[in-house]
Amino acid sequence: MTTNERFGSARSAHVDAIIEPIARAIATDRATTLAATLADLGASGAFDERSLFAAPGETRYSRARLWADPAGHFAVVCMTWLPGQGTPVHDHAGRWGAELVVHGTMRETSYRMSERDARGHVRLVRERETPIRAAQIGVVLPTVDVHELHNDGPDLAHTVHVYSSLVDACTMFTPGGDGWWTLAPVSLTYDA
Repeated sequence: MTTNERFGSARSAHVDAIIEPIARAIATDRATTLAATLADLGASGAFDERSLFAAPGETRYSRARLWADPAGHFAVVCMTWLPGQGTPVHDHAGRWGAELVVHGTMRETSYRMSERDARGHVRLVRERETPIRAAQIGVVLPTVDVHELHNDGPDLAHTVHVYSSLVDACTMFTPGGDGWWTLAPVSLTYDA
């Protein structure tokens, strides 16, 4: 479903008020500028409208594409998480960006790739586990960021993710034997 299908034939003024500052931040080509813009938008209540988010999914978190720039410069994705829902360990397919927790408490577990074998398997080193509460921001940097996110709280959580282009596929990492992880490309779907 496109933004226009979700919000009527013309983009709503509310969505415009979100997209325009994000577009300016993306143009700087800096994750820190984008993070500051997301923090400002979050503090202003720009993401408080529940219609921006898909309904929660019973078996996995929900993804709603709020905006995909027609020129491919950036995408805004709103995610809904029931308590306990989370992602597998994954990368961001070379995109940079920023993520904002709007409601709830998330937990991010970050990993670093330390070694790659001839078969393409990797060793991941668990670096840190961080609680991320409402109004907190994270940045996504290509080739560095491999992580997993989970709703760590007792309530529904909403997050907003802005990437330097639409992420419709990424790499998921599955633990294998002896500390090695296998990589598998996966297509990402949208619920709204």
